[in-house]
Amino acid sequence: MDQVIWVEILSRHREVVARHRFAAAELRIGRGYDNDLVLDDPHVAVNHIRIYRDESGDLMAEDIGSANGLFVDRDQRRYERVALNGDRVIRIGGVQLRVRERGYAMPRERVERPLRRLWPVALALAVAILGLQALGLWLSETGEVKASRYVMPPLAIAGLALVWTAVWTVLSRVFAGRAAFERNLITALAGFFAYSLYDEFAEFAAFGLSWRLPISYEYVAMWALLAIVCYRHLLTLGPRRRYSAAAMLAVAVLGIATQSLTQSEARADFGQPSYLRRLMPPSLRLVPAESADAFFSEVEGLKSQLDRDRDQPPAANSAP
Repeated sequence: MDQVIWVEILSRHREVVARHRFAAAELRIGRGYDNDLVLDDPHVAVNHIRIYRDESGDLMAEDIGSANGLFVDRDQRRYERVALNGDRVIRIGGVQLRVRERGYAMPRERVERPLRRLWPVALALAVAILGLQALGLWLSETGEVKASRYVMPPLAIAGLALVWTAVWTVLSRVFAGRAAFERNLITALAGFFAYSLYDEFAEFAAFGLSWRLPISYEYVAMWALLAIVCYRHLLTLGPRRRYSAAAMLAVAVLGIATQSLTQSEARADFGQPSYLRRLMPPSLRLVPAESADAFFSEVEGLKSQLDRDRDQPPAANSAP
């Protein structure tokens, strides 16, 4: 019978940190120097587990009297004895182990694919964002051209995008074991580009078409885009798509509901805010301006409504 046993020490991301070969039918693992494999972990017992073969020749792991116990993968239940199949991960203290025989069937090698360069996509998105920003500033230019108006917004966007990407890159390195800087950068830039595109559309719709809805509900688009961007970032961290989508949907719904309530209270206190935030060239005005007669007709209607409201008796609970 083949007596060779391989013991692999794994990282938290299931990467092999060390691999040890033992030509023996049984071995012991612990913190003491009398073990076959010595682990430098304060939560591992001096003699923690033994690896042996049962009557059928299958590998087994057995707790030999440790205080902290033997566990399988992330299961919190303690085991006295565990059958090892080559893929099962066992945990003692803070150390994850995997035990395999010499005849373990390894999968075929992966076909090496050319490395995809993602920086051209990131560069194209950055140029598109800067172009949209410059176009919006140029269309709303009403005075003397100042270079600072065209320099500061791109710098602010670049700084915000880099900080956002850096945070997600660190999270990816910690939880997924890889930085994925380019992928996180593309996700952030795609979100900025989508929001910039919507913002320009909303501004044009307000000025050229007199549409209030795109401006009034711009915060809905912002929260939806934020949820989508964070969801794409979370996919980089791990494959739990269902939980990530549910969490981001909850964040978007909570953000939209909170801001809707805040705006509703603001309208009740201060009235309808102006939806036209900046002027554009007159040639972009697609809806003809109202005539003076139509304007004064609306004023007369408002005046009549105000006179009727003035004649109404005050409510009983109104303040004096």
